[in-house]
Amino acid sequence: MLILPLLLLIWFVLMLRSGLAEYQYYQSVKTLEPQIWEQLGSPKWLKIPMAFISPKNEILLKGIANETIQLRALNHRRAGRQFLIFIVLALILAISYLNLA
Repeated sequence: MLILPLLLLIWFVLMLRSGLAEYQYYQSVKTLEPQIWEQLGSPKWLKIPMAFISPKNEILLKGIANETIQLRALNHRRAGRQFLIFIVLALILAISYLNLA
């Protein structure tokens, strides 16, 4: 019975961590590299993630030499991967449990 609340807590913490890392990454590009932010089209609200996953804009973002932005980009990728791995493992465990039950 404690497994479900524990999984939900882990899911919530990883999701919150991933969202915070994403926000910090976007804000660091916006404040530390305003010329690149302008080249991205100065996206607002829901358009921000779309600007960061565009193949053309990805080349711009990989060319950033600022160490703070590079560290936040790495942290953003790492947090996203950890969240995705948790979701996949939780689904595999749930499917396995339901098949055996």
